[in-house]
Amino acid sequence: MYDTHMAYVKSRIESGKRLQIRFRLPCIPEDISENIIKFAIHRHGDTTSRWDCKGDLVSAKIGKQECKCFTSDGPLSFTPSSEWDEIYFMDARKWWENHFVIWKSTLRRTSDEWKQLRMTATHTFEDQRLQGRRPHLTWKALYPQIQDHCEKIAEGTFEDIIAM
Repeated sequence: MYDTHMAYVKSRIESGKRLQIRFRLPCIPEDISENIIKFAIHRHGDTTSRWDCKGDLVSAKIGKQECKCFTSDGPLSFTPSSEWDEIYFMDARKWWENHFVIWKSTLRRTSDEWKQLRMTATHTFEDQRLQGRRPHLTWKALYPQIQDHCEKIAEGTFEDIIAM
């Protein structure tokens, strides 16, 4: 599926060149990004992690594993009602060069640290969640707030990460 998606994006780029127009390229579909993260988790020691089409990933050891993939410097978005036991971030800003970085955070959405994340100068994650809004924050703004609770679990090519 990764190769199919890559071919599709390449064809869109070529079409744009041929038509002399620019348009936004699609992100990596969640079934692909979540499974890349799953393989990284397996290599990191939790082979019980599996894709759960009702959510992101689920682990017999950990519970619900939320996955966020970003391919640009734009904001990540969070469903106000989502809950997780761990959250994974796949930095795919260089996916076109076949380079990925995957971070694991053990902060739960219900933890005080997560609730107090600054989304804006005047609002926390919890403020926006209680308003029923989808909290949005860039990785550049999020990472400094959670870095003490983050661990890089994988970095490399698609092939490096999924190799078992």
